[in-house]
Amino acid sequence: MARKRYFHGTVTGMETPPQKILAISADPGLGRLLSDLLGAGVDVTLEPTSEAALAMLATNIFHVILLEITQANAAALFQITSLTTMAPRLPVIAVGPQEDESYMAEAIFSGAQDYLSRPSLNAPALRHALQSSLARQQERLALLDEKENYYGIFDHLVEGLFRTTVTGHYLLANVALARIYGYESPLELMASIKDIAGSLYVDSLRREEFIRLMQQNDVLSGFESKIYRKDGSIIWIAENCRAVRDAQGKLLYYEGTVEDISERKHAEEQIRRATAELSRSREELRNKNALMQENLRTAREIQLTMLPQQYPSFPPQIPIEQSAFQFVHRYEPAESVSGDFFSISAISDTEVGVFICDVTGHGVRAALVTAMIRALSEELKPVARDPGNFMRKLNYDLCSILKNTGSPMLTTAFYAVVDCRTGKMRFANAGHPKPLVIHRAIHRIEPLANNSGRSQPALGLFDDPPYQTSEATIAPGDFLMLFTDGLYEVQGENEELYSQERLMLDIQTLLPHPPNELFDALLQVIRDFAVNGEFDDDVCLVGMDYQGLNL
Repeated sequence: MARKRYFHGTVTGMETPPQKILAISADPGLGRLLSDLLGAGVDVTLEPTSEAALAMLATNIFHVILLEITQANAAALFQITSLTTMAPRLPVIAVGPQEDESYMAEAIFSGAQDYLSRPSLNAPALRHALQSSLARQQERLALLDEKENYYGIFDHLVEGLFRTTVTGHYLLANVALARIYGYESPLELMASIKDIAGSLYVDSLRREEFIRLMQQNDVLSGFESKIYRKDGSIIWIAENCRAVRDAQGKLLYYEGTVEDISERKHAEEQIRRATAELSRSREELRNKNALMQENLRTAREIQLTMLPQQYPSFPPQIPIEQSAFQFVHRYEPAESVSGDFFSISAISDTEVGVFICDVTGHGVRAALVTAMIRALSEELKPVARDPGNFMRKLNYDLCSILKNTGSPMLTTAFYAVVDCRTGKMRFANAGHPKPLVIHRAIHRIEPLANNSGRSQPALGLFDDPPYQTSEATIAPGDFLMLFTDGLYEVQGENEELYSQERLMLDIQTLLPHPPNELFDALLQVIRDFAVNGEFDDDVCLVGMDYQGLNL
């Protein structure tokens, strides 16, 4: 049967009528009937079979499919399902021989958006069916697109994601988790690990500890364990998890993230050993220094693993690009290894701790002290929310170690804790260059001074000086810039020195640039100023862009 088309001028009585309708019927009268009922402005194309209709869809654009069902049977239901499968983005309206509520329900369950009886077909019912079907289809497509986007993000995350039952069965896993555990796919992982306690953890009691902590807190962060991969090898992982409950408080399942921390644990072990060696005697320190000189390349690799490999996200469950805090850093040692160090740590779901320090001098000796500071700061996590107390204990521990070396090693440091909900910042400064707060909205830059207006001593000078916690507040759009003095202690032509005042002027000029470009451009400006085109000291820049919470 030849294809028929029926078209009139402008539609009335429909707010958003479909411009083109693809009707499927062996009866040419259906096309004329639809055209007459809808009035002007609608292009009705009639095809005798589903196959012919699908061929038309391959080369033409339609908005709705109307399928006439001559007999209310299973074959017609299969035809509806086939059409919705082959043309998933178009709503299908079934036109049947009679009003049968039971069959109408089956037709809609098979994929039809609506079901109309041909004997009682009228203009208002048809128009309503078209409008409703288009609206429902748009909602359905939006949900499908959102679902596809969600699973696209889910499977492309670097961190492993999981959902498990309380008894230790996997309900959900992403590609990254399968890769960390050595499996080809999430399905293989979930099929292979039926008992997490016995099959995954090297120490089966770790699962009991995991359950105990979850029962106490409902949330777990940085739970570190050794686990077996598929091939039997052992790696370290860190788990962050939360308990999901129903409206009545009943525990449904656990869900969270997994990170492979094997390299960091290996580096920490080497640092702990180095720190233990350093604390024994000055003679052993000299011997170890000689050994470190022979292994500078390895030392540089280890030191780089001490720096943040991935920035935390706030709140932790959202993608990093949507985090309330966006971080950027630049790290340039003057030699193979550096006396500068920084860390960015999640203190809680809403608070970040940002630490930066600069050990006197540079090279291997200063780098070893940064290794000790890194190890000591890890041990001070219980007091991390109080910057003043954190700095006081860090100074005490550092003095206790270095007093046996016979020569002081001064270290300037700055530590801040910032709440992403309020922008409130608590900080302590131990003789470090004042960070800069860049208020982009008003194009103003100001140094972040202690509330008392007085400086506090560098670490390693006195056994137990008081370090006060100061407070400030930043607003969304503000940018906090931390740096070591190697950034501005640069000599130019005619022995002219680059200064902090000049630094602020150059930053003011570069304010239109985004943080990454601003840092790169600023470093190049200072290199161009330097008489030798290079920095003489270690340089470390850390930036925190406060975006605020998008609730």
